[in-house]
Amino acid sequence: MAGAALALAAGCASNAPATPPSAATATPVWTVSAQSASLPPGVYQGAYSATAQRLYATSAIGRPPVKESRLLAIDPASLRVVDSAVPAPQASRTDGQVQAVYGLAVDDARSQVWTTNTRSGSVAVYRQADLSLVKQFPDGAVPHARDVLIDAEHHRAYVSSPASNLIHVFDSATLQPLPGITLTGAGEAPKPMSLALDAARQRLYAVSLNTAEVFAIDTATGRQTARYTVPGVRGASGIAVDSQAQRLYVAAQKSGDLTVLDARDGKVLQHLATGAGALNVAFDPVRRLAYVANRGAGTVTVLDETGAIQAQVDTGSAPNHIALDPQGNAWVMVKKSKSDPRGDRVVRIEARR
Repeated sequence: MAGAALALAAGCASNAPATPPSAATATPVWTVSAQSASLPPGVYQGAYSATAQRLYATSAIGRPPVKESRLLAIDPASLRVVDSAVPAPQASRTDGQVQAVYGLAVDDARSQVWTTNTRSGSVAVYRQADLSLVKQFPDGAVPHARDVLIDAEHHRAYVSSPASNLIHVFDSATLQPLPGITLTGAGEAPKPMSLALDAARQRLYAVSLNTAEVFAIDTATGRQTARYTVPGVRGASGIAVDSQAQRLYVAAQKSGDLTVLDARDGKVLQHLATGAGALNVAFDPVRRLAYVANRGAGTVTVLDETGAIQAQVDTGSAPNHIALDPQGNAWVMVKKSKSDPRGDRVVRIEARR
């Protein structure tokens, strides 16, 4: 049901899970509200287009052969799905598997949507207006493609590949592949997961799942310029950047926490417990709030720039990904566990002073 209200803790009603004891617990100065609506099954990631004023989302169901997947366009006012597209069949297979969509990013400079096709190791580009396919890249173009990030100003699309130590690069204007970026860790080859861009400083950041490392890349040269170890975390998977304060936010799903680093030297500034399965993090430069999706706990933690928790939003099931809009609203894609009827939803979180 569209517009359903969700339980909150800290800055609002207090019937949600309690604030983790090791996190900052200063009196909240933000009031946080949340509304939600149902989506088709298997929701994964979301991305907001400022030009189209639409929220886009991906969904895919099950393990190979994956036969059900959709790219969705959502009206941000009503939270209703206004358009959807089913990916084309995967030409290299005969079992009915489609080019299922998982990762997602918008290119507002070209009115396009980029998706990752994790199962086929590929990426695809769609038109924002009608979700028609612009280009499907060949299978194996990006092994186990996970996240995609667009640098529209410099015509680049970056795609992480946890199956390797590479970030694959594409020209977003010509839709042609470019030389990739090899990540070099201290020991074991890193497995890059989420990506974050500091456009003002031309820095791309990637976080490694298996080595608890953050990598900084100069987007002008395509070269790694720094490597930071994130101590005490397990399963680092989410990353966000605060360009103004030069801070990096790293979410770790196995240790259930958020680590804040100085982007200039990798110094640990804070380490906060947020909840089980802290999978992804997003930083809102408008209200200067961080949002952590705790997939195992079924919550989103909202923190201010000092690390003080402003709210714990009970999203239900498995919050998987967080997108932001230019007004500072957070859009959470919530997957569904087998026993939770509240899954497969989009949740809009709004913070006000």
